Amino acid sequence: MGCAFTQKAVKMAKMLMNLGHEVYVYGAEGGDVPCTEYVVTHTLKDIRDTWGDGDNRFEIGYDWKSTMFRHDINKEPTECTKKFYKNAITEISKRKQPDDFLMIMQGYFNKGIADAVDLFLTMEPGIGYRGSVPNLASGKTVWRGFESSYIMNATYGKEDPGECRNGAHYDRVFPNYFDDKDFTFSAEKEDYYFFIGRLIWRKGIKIAIDATQALGKKLIIAGQKDDYDKVNIDYPHVEYIGYVGPEERTRLMSKAKACFIPTIYLEPFGGTNVESQLCGTPVLTTDFGAFLDTVEDGITGFRCHTLNDFIEGAKLVDKLDPYVIRARAERYLMSNMQWELEDWMRELYQVYLSAMYPGVKGWEHIA
Repeated sequence: MGCAFTQKAVKMAKMLMNLGHEVYVYGAEGGDVPCTEYVVTHTLKDIRDTWGDGDNRFEIGYDWKSTMFRHDINKEPTECTKKFYKNAITEISKRKQPDDFLMIMQGYFNKGIADAVDLFLTMEPGIGYRGSVPNLASGKTVWRGFESSYIMNATYGKEDPGECRNGAHYDRVFPNYFDDKDFTFSAEKEDYYFFIGRLIWRKGIKIAIDATQALGKKLIIAGQKDDYDKVNIDYPHVEYIGYVGPEERTRLMSKAKACFIPTIYLEPFGGTNVESQLCGTPVLTTDFGAFLDTVEDGITGFRCHTLNDFIEGAKLVDKLDPYVIRARAERYLMSNMQWELEDWMRELYQVYLSAMYPGVKGWEHIA
């Protein structure tokens, strides 16, 4: 639950299964993703040998609940990752059919797999990062879904800096999606504010601390600490509770007066703000990045520019309607998003048919 990208892959498989598709998931030993077949590409021992501290109390060799996850996404691939690549390519190649969809969930980190498998219908459906893949090595297009209009336009600008480029008709803003059973609505609030996320400066944690200190209000903080970005949270009005699971998360979100999500960097999505809204709890965010898509200022929360804005917004959250907040956030439920996914995949499949068979229309196809 502490990794948004892991959860995105799990919930993607759930949506596809709900829609009646066959789903094959390739990943580490022990995965319990609902799917047609789960294919193990590397073991827990591989992970322990690469990233573990020799601590046998934890399946992956270290206490991931108290520190950040360890990975090599922006580094030279480890032997564990190389094994994942090799086995994923081998196993996908055994099963693939020409009209299968291949979904890569981590952009350039998965590009070597996508290049080797080389399917026409290669999708990158959850781009919430800055390492997206526009094309395969063969020249085939990667069909891309971006978590927000910000990350879509930022990606296009990065790929063609200084150019007035064209858009891509079959790309999408395909936001993150959430399972309704994970969230409890409450119209009744208690007298505290909540922050959940990585405990790093760029998540804006100091803004939440300073605003609640000025208000004389309690701030509960949950999340994993970062060994490389140590933020001081030792204040009398702050209660730090560490990593929390889904039950405790939704209890704290649903009862909070508001949730602070004051991310300083340009947030690709910032899922905790939608999670809070699904609990009927308003959010206090910055006014850039994905929040322009997901937060209706003065309705589901307040988008703020200054510390004073955060303080004034925190004073006004009681005037916002929890039922309206919840209703707005339901757009992001899996039960709704799965139909947007199905429509997108049907459109892409029509493009595939038009490329494979003379006389079949793609762009010109009218349903």
